[in-house]
Amino acid sequence: MPADVSPSESSDSKPKTTKAFAIFESFSRWLELVRKVTVSVAVTIGVVLVVVLVFREVWWKDGIVVEPVIVQLPDRKDAPTSELASQQIAKYIDFIQKAGVGEWRKLYVDQSSNPIDLQVPGAPLTLRASVRELAAIFGVTRPTVRASVVLRREPAGYLASVSMAGEMGARATCEAADTPSAIDEILECVALRAIGFIDPKVAASYVFRTEEKTCNNLDGPQPSEATGALREERRIKNRRERCSFAKTQMVIAAILERGRPEDLPWVPYVFGRIHLARAAALAGIDRAQQLSELDQAIGRFGESLSRIPDSPTALAVLIDAYVRKGVSIHEVSTKLPWSDERHSPLQWQLYLAESTFAEAAQKLNAIPQRRGETLDALVRRLEGHLIYRQWMLMAHRRTKSGLVSVAIGHPAELALLTDASQRYASAAAKSPASASLFTEWGNVLRASGDFGGAVEKYLRAADLNPADSTPRLNMAIAFLDRVQYGPTPADRFHVLVGLGASSDYLSWASDGGPYPSLGARIGRALARSGHVEDAEAFDKCLKPPSVAGPPPEPEVARWKLAAELKYCVDRAIEQINNRIIAADRTPVAPAKVR
Repeated sequence: MPADVSPSESSDSKPKTTKAFAIFESFSRWLELVRKVTVSVAVTIGVVLVVVLVFREVWWKDGIVVEPVIVQLPDRKDAPTSELASQQIAKYIDFIQKAGVGEWRKLYVDQSSNPIDLQVPGAPLTLRASVRELAAIFGVTRPTVRASVVLRREPAGYLASVSMAGEMGARATCEAADTPSAIDEILECVALRAIGFIDPKVAASYVFRTEEKTCNNLDGPQPSEATGALREERRIKNRRERCSFAKTQMVIAAILERGRPEDLPWVPYVFGRIHLARAAALAGIDRAQQLSELDQAIGRFGESLSRIPDSPTALAVLIDAYVRKGVSIHEVSTKLPWSDERHSPLQWQLYLAESTFAEAAQKLNAIPQRRGETLDALVRRLEGHLIYRQWMLMAHRRTKSGLVSVAIGHPAELALLTDASQRYASAAAKSPASASLFTEWGNVLRASGDFGGAVEKYLRAADLNPADSTPRLNMAIAFLDRVQYGPTPADRFHVLVGLGASSDYLSWASDGGPYPSLGARIGRALARSGHVEDAEAFDKCLKPPSVAGPPPEPEVARWKLAAELKYCVDRAIEQINNRIIAADRTPVAPAKVR
């Protein structure tokens, strides 16, 4: 028989059930709201992420994408990972681009070890690939480097292949023998091949810099008993082996074959650089051939400047070639005996040097007056340098000697040098700091007798380029010139500063000897110290008794000469210091402490 249920109990159970359902329904609605909000937020984040990535892809259109490298080197425990190999290629691409001209386009290398990338399982496209496809719709495609490195059995070594995605025929290979540095070499080759596809003129500049390092020492080693014909045969062989620039010319041929309008004006520029490098290697060996190379460089640079008249680089190298030619001609005249005869060889050489500098000045005067700040700064600097070179010819005619002098006491020359200094000041105010600019400016100030100002500029140049020893040498010369062209007897502390700067240069910056000019300047400075024994002791120190035996190797000999000069300079410093110490002096009264 069913249990009796009171009305009160039945009425109490209904509200409880209804209340529970209401709670569950409210919770369900809350979960639905959370789900909708979460989905909306996720969709918003996804859309924003895609928009950002697409914008990034479009914004960084001047960039290179380096995909993870396929590395198959099972026998190498130190083989790089795929990501590390990609990073190395990206590093080499950045390094190679630094060999290019400053005004050339620099490409950003897009390579990250942990890129943002998503992929739906089973779907063929990733997020990054999809973004690139979307960017391509807007006509933006970035060069994409794909590479692989494998181990080769016969012959033993490594083989790499590189290609550019989406470019027909953009494929190349790199090979390297099995050496400890093989991996680095082959990754550098991959980067160079990639740059060759993207911007071959940058690749040409990089290859040129590599080959330029070997273009030297064309006259050695030469056997002492060699005849003139044998020596010339050796020189020709050395030229072909060291200064042919065969790899650079192959890259130039690729530029011409490709025929891009933005690259073609720079082809003469690269050829001009080749001729300048050859001219530098021929200095002191074959003057006629050196001048021929300089003339060819001038012709090439002139052609490049005619195609890109607003290029500071093309203008700078053209004037540099003119200056080198003028300096080379002037150097010959300094070795000839002075003659006032108009038709003498010396006067002919001076005339040729003056004509060369005048022709360079005409090129500068042809530059329009309305020009950008960078180009104007370069023009001012080049004008200052040409004025300085023209002053050197003027001073040569005045002194009838090829030795570099100063213009103290000669108003016309001082006015010329003041003009040059002002042009350098204008260039320095408009352009970034440059070691070569401050070195040249220091030379102008030293020639005008402002030795303190010259030292300041040389020190600035040495700070900007510590690897260049020229500013340190010029600094020592400026201190010695202050003694030579100062009062007699010279200030003993000025003499010590000049000797100390010379010793410091020989200790830290010198690349060996001999230094006949520096030694002669030191001797002249000591001759003005007021004590004859200083110069006599220095001259005696520099002439040690001859020792029988075979002459030392050239590399050993040059450092031996530098060491001997420093030893004699230090002896001179010690002698002057001992004299100062032994001299009577007024006692210094102790200061009272308040």
